[in-house]
Amino acid sequence: MASRVENDIRCPTCLEIFEDPVMLPCSHSFCRACVQQWWDGKGERTCPVCRQTCESMDVPPNLALRNLCEAFSHASVESEDVCSLHKEKLKLFCLDHRAPVCIICRDAESHTGHKFRPLEEVVKGHKEKLREGLWEAKKRLQDQKEIRDECKEQAAYIKVQRKQVESKIKKDFEELRRFLEVEEEARLSAVREEEETKCQNMTERIEALDRDMAALSATITSTEEKLTSDPVSFMKNFNTLRTRIQKLPDAPKKFPGALLDEVKHVGNLKFNVWEGMKQMVSYSPVILNPNSARSTLTLSEDLTSVCSVKKQQRPSNPERSTAFSDVVGSPLASGTHTWDVEVGENIQWKVGVAWGDPCSPDDMKAKGITFRDEKYKLFADALGSWKPSVKVQRIRVHVDTKQRTLSLTESLTGTLLGKTNPSAWPCLSDNIKLFPYFWTTHKIPLKIIPRSPLVTTESQ
Repeated sequence: MASRVENDIRCPTCLEIFEDPVMLPCSHSFCRACVQQWWDGKGERTCPVCRQTCESMDVPPNLALRNLCEAFSHASVESEDVCSLHKEKLKLFCLDHRAPVCIICRDAESHTGHKFRPLEEVVKGHKEKLREGLWEAKKRLQDQKEIRDECKEQAAYIKVQRKQVESKIKKDFEELRRFLEVEEEARLSAVREEEETKCQNMTERIEALDRDMAALSATITSTEEKLTSDPVSFMKNFNTLRTRIQKLPDAPKKFPGALLDEVKHVGNLKFNVWEGMKQMVSYSPVILNPNSARSTLTLSEDLTSVCSVKKQQRPSNPERSTAFSDVVGSPLASGTHTWDVEVGENIQWKVGVAWGDPCSPDDMKAKGITFRDEKYKLFADALGSWKPSVKVQRIRVHVDTKQRTLSLTESLTGTLLGKTNPSAWPCLSDNIKLFPYFWTTHKIPLKIIPRSPLVTTESQ
């Protein structure tokens, strides 16, 4: 009962026993200084609890609450812990013994040469330290909530991806029908297995985050309750509380690679089953990665063309760009690579290569050619725009990772459009990869030109 009364006489903003309590028109009570500080900070006269507007600046004192606080304070003084040796009130804190003492203890031989501070002053300082830890804990909890929400969003989108991948697979397998019945079932099974595995992984990650959040929430709640305890009890538990509040879980991390690997299931699908039906299939040297495409882009079912039509609903996974209307293809292995891109009548496009950390797409660097506002320009070209001698309809991109060169050619006419300086190229590593790069804000798609199938897939 005493604990309940104590909670009723504490200001909901400063958590201390009311000083000069006032009652707002909404019947909520606060310290006069606390409510005034709230008004000054917000620039409006509203209740800190229910946000109801207080029309008048003249807020009457809450006399009944003031009398209750005074009575409780008087009773608290009589019931507070006293020194077991001298039966005096504990008003000081020995910095050497790290314990509350009375005035007589200060002059005792056991405390000779020791330093003392008023107990209330020490308690105030320790509470501030604990509040700082609480702020960090609450911030960490918010980070965990955000990551958990992203995990839930990705878990839901995995199911959407599974349906899309199944649709793409079935459409291709309709052309191959009888011959490919066994292969079709194998592909669908792989999609379902990956969906199950990745959904299970995401479920486990969400459950782990829920457990961490529950533990952290319990620590925060326990610490906040201790902040309202009496000084002696608070100091006795301070070290334990501080240890708990400082041992925060590691900062939550995003989980790259959580979504379905659509490239594995759909990319070059017909080529992979060529032996029996090679007259029916084509091979694309570049496959666009839908997990990297911004939500404003639409990819074809076979992941070989991209255009800007309408905004798609996609999760904010680490591999997806948020700053640019671009998409990258599968990372390029060491060696030479060539692919043709049909730009046609598209009037807003960029084609080339990009490099960097695939989990930080907005920080990637790119080189290639762009056409925008009826002007052609090489990426990062300080010389400005220029006009090619031919109308660019189809661009051949040739990359040599060993020589570290990139050449761009109008493939229908053989006109060279540009070639990079080897010194401008990055040094590739496990974290820095090279990708085919595409950008557009136009409804006419950029299309990767398929190749006639060969017996092998070696670079030509």
